[in-house]
Amino acid sequence: MSSSRNANRLAKKIRNQTSLTLSTASRLARQANVYLGSSVADAADPQQRRLEAHMAHVLASSFKDRQLNGALLGVCEAAPDGLSLELTLESDMADEVLRELLPRFDHFYGGIRGVPGLRVRGNRERVVLHDALSPAQVTVTRADHGRMRLPSAREGEVLLWKRVPGGLSRDERQEAEEWVDSEGSADLGVRDLLMSRILRCPRLVNRTAEPHGFANCYTHHSGDLVIEWCCGDIVETLCANLLAHGIADGLPRGNAIELLSRHSAHLGDRTVILNRHSSCLYGNKAWDVAEYIKKGYDS
Repeated sequence: MSSSRNANRLAKKIRNQTSLTLSTASRLARQANVYLGSSVADAADPQQRRLEAHMAHVLASSFKDRQLNGALLGVCEAAPDGLSLELTLESDMADEVLRELLPRFDHFYGGIRGVPGLRVRGNRERVVLHDALSPAQVTVTRADHGRMRLPSAREGEVLLWKRVPGGLSRDERQEAEEWVDSEGSADLGVRDLLMSRILRCPRLVNRTAEPHGFANCYTHHSGDLVIEWCCGDIVETLCANLLAHGIADGLPRGNAIELLSRHSAHLGDRTVILNRHSSCLYGNKAWDVAEYIKKGYDS
Protein backbone atom coordinates (compact mmCIF):
# COMPACT_ATOMS: atom_id res chain seq x y z
CA MET A 1 0.00 0.00 0.00
CA SER A 2 1.37 3.44 -0.90
CA SER A 3 2.47 5.89 1.77
CA SER A 4 -0.18 8.35 0.60
CA ARG A 5 -2.95 5.77 1.11
CA ASN A 6 -1.57 4.92 4.56
CA ALA A 7 -1.45 8.61 5.45
CA ASN A 8 -5.04 8.99 4.31
CA ARG A 9 -6.12 6.05 6.48
CA LEU A 10 -4.39 7.55 9.52
CA ALA A 11 -5.88 10.98 8.81
CA LYS A 12 -9.36 9.46 8.80
CA LYS A 13 -8.65 7.64 12.05
CA ILE A 14 -7.41 10.86 13.69
CA ARG A 15 -10.42 12.77 12.40
CA ASN A 16 -12.83 10.13 13.72
CA GLN A 17 -11.18 9.95 17.15
CA THR A 18 -10.71 13.68 17.77
CA SER A 19 -12.27 17.07 17.18
CA LEU A 20 -9.47 18.05 14.78
CA THR A 21 -10.46 19.15 11.30
CA LEU A 22 -9.69 16.82 8.42
CA SER A 23 -7.02 19.21 7.11
CA THR A 24 -5.26 19.23 10.50
CA ALA A 25 -5.59 15.44 10.80
CA SER A 26 -4.08 15.09 7.31
CA ARG A 27 -1.19 17.36 8.23
CA LEU A 28 -0.43 15.25 11.29
CA ALA A 29 -0.76 11.98 9.39
CA ARG A 30 1.83 13.04 6.82
CA GLN A 31 4.34 13.51 9.65
CA ALA A 32 3.91 10.05 11.17
CA ASN A 33 6.84 7.66 10.79
CA VAL A 34 4.47 4.69 11.15
CA TYR A 35 1.09 5.39 9.62
CA LEU A 36 -0.98 2.81 11.46
CA GLY A 37 1.03 0.93 14.04
CA SER A 38 -0.22 -1.73 16.40
CA SER A 39 -2.22 -0.17 19.22
CA VAL A 40 -0.84 -0.06 22.73
CA ALA A 41 -1.78 -3.27 24.56
CA ASP A 42 -3.83 -1.86 27.43
CA ALA A 43 -4.12 -3.41 30.85
CA ALA A 44 -7.57 -4.98 31.06
CA ASP A 45 -7.89 -4.51 34.81
CA PRO A 46 -8.53 -1.00 36.21
CA GLN A 47 -6.32 -1.73 39.23
CA GLN A 48 -3.43 -2.59 36.91
CA ARG A 49 -3.95 0.64 34.95
CA ARG A 50 -4.10 2.62 38.18
CA LEU A 51 -0.84 1.12 39.45
CA GLU A 52 0.97 1.81 36.16
CA ALA A 53 -0.40 5.36 36.03
CA HIS A 54 0.77 6.03 39.58
CA MET A 55 4.22 4.66 38.75
CA ALA A 56 4.49 6.91 35.67
CA HIS A 57 3.38 9.89 37.73
CA VAL A 58 5.90 9.23 40.51
CA LEU A 59 8.76 8.73 38.04
CA ALA A 60 7.93 11.95 36.18
CA SER A 61 7.79 13.85 39.47
CA SER A 62 11.06 12.32 40.65
CA PHE A 63 13.35 12.36 37.63
CA LYS A 64 12.36 15.67 36.04
CA ASP A 65 15.38 16.60 33.87
CA ARG A 66 17.60 13.75 35.13
CA GLN A 67 16.75 11.29 32.33
CA LEU A 68 19.75 9.48 30.88
CA ASN A 69 20.66 7.78 27.60
CA GLY A 70 17.34 8.65 25.99
CA ALA A 71 15.26 6.70 28.54
CA LEU A 72 12.32 8.84 29.59
CA LEU A 73 11.22 7.82 33.11
CA GLY A 74 14.17 5.40 33.10
CA VAL A 75 12.40 2.94 30.75
CA CYS A 76 14.01 1.53 27.59
CA GLU A 77 11.54 -1.17 26.57
CA ALA A 78 8.11 -2.40 27.58
CA ALA A 79 6.45 -5.79 27.09
CA PRO A 80 2.79 -5.13 27.90
CA ASP A 81 -0.18 -7.46 27.93
CA GLY A 82 -3.66 -7.35 29.36
CA LEU A 83 -2.65 -8.78 32.73
CA SER A 84 0.66 -7.16 33.60
CA LEU A 85 3.64 -5.20 32.34
CA GLU A 86 7.36 -5.91 32.07
CA LEU A 87 9.75 -2.97 31.84
CA THR A 88 13.39 -2.97 30.82
CA LEU A 89 15.11 -0.17 32.73
CA GLU A 90 18.05 1.91 31.60
CA SER A 91 20.96 0.30 33.45
CA ASP A 92 22.41 3.47 35.02
CA MET A 93 18.97 4.60 36.19
CA ALA A 94 17.57 1.20 37.26
CA ASP A 95 18.49 1.32 40.95
CA GLU A 96 17.22 4.89 41.24
CA VAL A 97 13.94 3.87 39.58
CA LEU A 98 13.43 1.30 42.35
CA ARG A 99 14.31 3.86 45.01
CA GLU A 100 11.82 6.38 43.69
CA LEU A 101 8.97 3.87 43.26
CA LEU A 102 9.16 1.95 46.54
CA PRO A 103 7.28 3.73 49.34
CA ARG A 104 9.06 5.26 52.28
CA PHE A 105 8.14 7.83 54.88
CA ASP A 106 10.46 10.81 54.62
CA HIS A 107 10.56 12.76 57.88
CA PHE A 108 12.30 15.72 56.24
CA TYR A 109 9.66 15.83 53.51
CA GLY A 110 6.91 15.24 56.03
CA GLY A 111 5.09 12.50 54.14
CA ILE A 112 5.12 9.50 51.82
CA ARG A 113 7.39 9.27 48.80
CA GLY A 114 6.94 6.59 46.16
CA VAL A 115 3.88 4.52 45.25
CA PRO A 116 1.88 3.61 48.37
CA GLY A 117 1.32 -0.10 48.76
CA LEU A 118 4.06 -1.11 46.32
CA ARG A 119 5.96 -4.20 47.50
CA VAL A 120 8.77 -6.43 46.21
CA ARG A 121 9.14 -10.07 45.32
CA GLY A 122 11.28 -12.04 42.87
CA ASN A 123 15.05 -12.05 42.61
CA ARG A 124 17.60 -9.34 41.95
CA GLU A 125 17.70 -10.00 38.19
CA ARG A 126 13.91 -9.86 37.83
CA VAL A 127 12.13 -7.78 40.44
CA VAL A 128 8.35 -7.92 40.67
CA LEU A 129 6.78 -4.73 42.01
CA HIS A 130 3.29 -5.62 43.17
CA ASP A 131 0.38 -3.89 44.84
CA ALA A 132 -0.18 -5.12 48.40
CA LEU A 133 -3.97 -4.97 48.04
CA SER A 134 -4.64 -6.15 44.48
CA PRO A 135 -3.25 -8.50 41.79
CA ALA A 136 -1.64 -5.54 39.94
CA GLN A 137 2.09 -5.88 39.32
CA VAL A 138 4.94 -4.64 37.13
CA THR A 139 8.14 -6.63 36.54
CA VAL A 140 11.40 -4.73 36.05
CA THR A 141 14.78 -5.86 34.72
CA ARG A 142 17.96 -4.05 33.74
CA ALA A 143 18.91 -3.52 30.11
CA ASP A 144 22.37 -4.98 30.81
CA HIS A 145 20.80 -8.05 32.54
CA GLY A 146 22.64 -7.18 35.76
CA ARG A 147 21.38 -7.46 39.32
CA MET A 148 19.10 -4.80 40.73
CA ARG A 149 20.03 -3.17 44.02
CA LEU A 150 17.15 -2.68 46.43
CA PRO A 151 17.33 0.69 48.19
CA SER A 152 18.46 1.17 51.75
CA ALA A 153 17.06 3.86 54.03
CA ARG A 154 18.61 7.30 53.87
CA GLU A 155 18.67 9.70 56.80
CA GLY A 156 15.15 10.50 57.93
CA GLU A 157 13.54 7.67 55.92
CA VAL A 158 11.48 4.66 57.00
CA LEU A 159 11.22 1.98 54.30
CA LEU A 160 7.52 1.12 54.38
CA TRP A 161 7.83 -1.57 51.71
CA LYS A 162 10.01 -3.52 54.15
CA ARG A 163 8.27 -2.57 57.37
CA VAL A 164 4.72 -3.43 56.28
CA PRO A 165 5.11 -6.25 53.73
CA GLY A 166 1.54 -7.56 53.69
CA GLY A 167 -0.57 -4.41 53.97
CA LEU A 168 -0.51 -0.61 54.01
CA SER A 169 0.61 1.69 56.74
CA ARG A 170 -1.85 4.38 57.81
CA ASP A 171 0.04 7.04 55.85
CA GLU A 172 0.19 4.84 52.75
CA ARG A 173 -3.51 4.16 52.92
CA GLN A 174 -4.28 7.87 53.09
CA GLU A 175 -1.97 8.57 50.15
CA ALA A 176 -3.52 5.74 48.12
CA GLU A 177 -7.02 7.05 48.82
CA GLU A 178 -6.02 10.53 47.63
CA TRP A 179 -4.75 9.07 44.35
CA VAL A 180 -8.01 7.17 43.82
CA ASP A 181 -10.13 10.19 44.78
CA SER A 182 -8.01 12.89 43.19
CA GLU A 183 -9.28 16.45 42.77
CA GLY A 184 -6.58 17.09 40.18
CA SER A 185 -8.29 15.02 37.48
CA ALA A 186 -11.86 15.33 36.23
CA ASP A 187 -11.85 11.78 34.87
CA LEU A 188 -9.72 9.28 36.77
CA GLY A 189 -10.38 6.61 34.13
CA VAL A 190 -8.83 8.82 31.44
CA ARG A 191 -5.90 9.70 33.70
CA ASP A 192 -5.13 6.07 34.52
CA LEU A 193 -5.51 4.94 30.90
CA LEU A 194 -3.32 7.66 29.38
CA MET A 195 -0.55 7.56 31.98
CA SER A 196 -0.49 3.78 31.78
CA ARG A 197 -0.16 4.03 27.99
CA ILE A 198 2.76 6.45 28.35
CA LEU A 199 4.57 3.82 30.43
CA ARG A 200 3.66 1.10 27.91
CA CYS A 201 5.01 2.84 24.78
CA PRO A 202 8.55 3.99 25.67
CA ARG A 203 9.84 3.70 22.10
CA LEU A 204 7.48 6.50 21.11
CA VAL A 205 7.84 8.86 24.07
CA ASN A 206 11.60 8.31 24.24
CA ARG A 207 11.88 10.09 20.89
CA THR A 208 11.70 13.32 22.90
CA ALA A 209 14.93 12.40 24.71
CA GLU A 210 16.87 11.02 21.73
CA PRO A 211 18.63 14.18 20.47
CA HIS A 212 20.36 15.00 23.78
CA GLY A 213 19.88 11.80 25.76
CA PHE A 214 17.52 13.50 28.20
CA ALA A 215 14.29 15.49 28.32
CA ASN A 216 12.27 17.00 31.16
CA CYS A 217 9.23 15.60 32.94
CA TYR A 218 7.19 16.98 35.79
CA THR A 219 3.68 17.14 37.22
CA HIS A 220 1.51 19.96 38.52
CA HIS A 221 -0.79 17.70 40.57
CA SER A 222 -2.02 14.11 40.58
CA GLY A 223 -4.02 14.66 37.40
CA ASP A 224 -1.31 15.36 34.84
CA LEU A 225 2.10 14.47 33.44
CA VAL A 226 4.21 16.94 31.44
CA ILE A 227 6.91 16.10 28.88
CA GLU A 228 9.17 18.92 27.66
CA TRP A 229 12.00 18.79 25.13
CA CYS A 230 13.73 21.04 22.64
CA CYS A 231 15.19 19.14 19.65
CA GLY A 232 14.01 16.30 17.43
CA ASP A 233 10.33 15.65 16.80
CA ILE A 234 8.05 18.64 16.77
CA VAL A 235 4.87 18.32 18.83
CA GLU A 236 2.71 17.47 15.81
CA THR A 237 5.06 14.66 14.74
CA LEU A 238 5.08 13.15 18.23
CA CYS A 239 1.29 13.41 18.43
CA ALA A 240 0.92 11.82 15.00
CA ASN A 241 3.00 8.81 16.01
CA LEU A 242 1.19 8.46 19.34
CA LEU A 243 -2.18 8.64 17.60
CA ALA A 244 -1.06 6.10 15.00
CA HIS A 245 -0.33 3.68 17.85
CA GLY A 246 -3.67 4.21 19.57
CA ILE A 247 -2.89 6.73 22.32
CA ALA A 248 -6.39 8.22 21.90
CA ASP A 249 -8.28 4.94 21.44
CA GLY A 250 -11.39 4.94 23.60
CA LEU A 251 -10.96 8.51 24.88
CA PRO A 252 -13.84 10.98 24.76
CA ARG A 253 -13.64 12.50 21.29
CA GLY A 254 -13.98 16.10 22.43
CA ASN A 255 -10.88 16.11 24.63
CA ALA A 256 -8.71 13.40 23.05
CA ILE A 257 -6.21 15.95 21.74
CA GLU A 258 -5.90 19.72 21.65
CA LEU A 259 -3.18 21.38 19.58
CA LEU A 260 -2.57 24.67 21.34
CA SER A 261 0.26 25.82 19.09
CA ARG A 262 3.16 24.48 17.06
CA HIS A 263 4.92 23.88 20.37
CA SER A 264 2.26 22.56 22.74
CA ALA A 265 -0.51 19.98 22.88
CA HIS A 266 -2.84 18.41 25.43
CA LEU A 267 -3.95 14.77 25.44
CA GLY A 268 -7.01 13.69 27.38
CA ASP A 269 -8.06 17.16 28.55
CA ARG A 270 -4.63 18.13 29.93
CA THR A 271 -3.82 14.70 31.35
CA VAL A 272 -0.64 14.48 29.26
CA ILE A 273 0.90 17.82 28.31
CA LEU A 274 3.48 17.95 25.53
CA ASN A 275 5.72 21.01 25.24
CA ARG A 276 8.58 21.53 22.81
CA HIS A 277 10.76 24.63 23.00
CA SER A 278 11.13 26.61 19.81
CA SER A 279 14.94 26.51 19.93
CA CYS A 280 17.68 24.31 21.39
CA LEU A 281 18.31 24.86 25.10
CA TYR A 282 21.76 23.29 25.21
CA GLY A 283 23.67 23.59 21.92
CA ASN A 284 27.20 22.25 22.20
CA LYS A 285 26.79 21.94 26.00
CA ALA A 286 24.36 19.01 25.72
CA TRP A 287 27.15 16.42 26.09
CA ASP A 288 28.44 18.16 29.24
CA VAL A 289 24.94 18.16 30.71
CA ALA A 290 24.53 14.44 29.97
CA GLU A 291 27.87 13.69 31.64
CA TYR A 292 26.83 15.72 34.68
CA ILE A 293 23.58 13.75 34.95
CA LYS A 294 25.46 10.45 34.66
CA LYS A 295 27.87 11.42 37.45
CA GLY A 296 24.85 11.94 39.70
CA TYR A 297 23.91 8.28 39.24
CA ASP A 298 27.48 7.08 39.70
CA SER A 299 27.90 8.84 43.04
